[in-house]
Amino acid sequence: MGQGVIVKTVAPFEVGLVVADINRLLPFYRDVLGLDVIGDIEMPAERSRASGLAPDGYRVVRLESSSGDRLKLARPAGGGVAAAATDYAMQRVGASYVTFIVDDLAALHARLRQAGANIRSKGIVELRAGLRLLLVADPEGNFIELLQYDDIAAYRPAKGFPSQVPRRVP
Repeated sequence: MGQGVIVKTVAPFEVGLVVADINRLLPFYRDVLGLDVIGDIEMPAERSRASGLAPDGYRVVRLESSSGDRLKLARPAGGGVAAAATDYAMQRVGASYVTFIVDDLAALHARLRQAGANIRSKGIVELRAGLRLLLVADPEGNFIELLQYDDIAAYRPAKGFPSQVPRRVP
């Protein structure tokens, strides 16, 4: 199986999502999806340019799920170049979407509907036996894939990912 471990990670993935308006998106990610805000930083242009991330500085708000996954909402100073909107998450080459594996997709679906979220799938879709999906778009149109597995241990058997992770208590 390949050459073995080349990149040895020391923590779960952190995904950065470049957005136009962090403040507009925060209520969706924090209040509707329930992610915790764990950081909010501004990077000056000099360091931003040296990093290769943005020429004129940027702001990043870090969000964390109950299992420690992190999503970074990032906005370059001066905005950025908007991508063409698509009707489907996989319609544009180079596009990306964020996936959250959840424990109660039906309850989350009800919460999203109540919040007026932009649900893109035809409700909860069974992709195959034991796997259900709900696809939503955030207020800027970024796709969020929500999955529920009947047996998460079978999906992630070797990495020690707990099937039940207790939510942090503030």
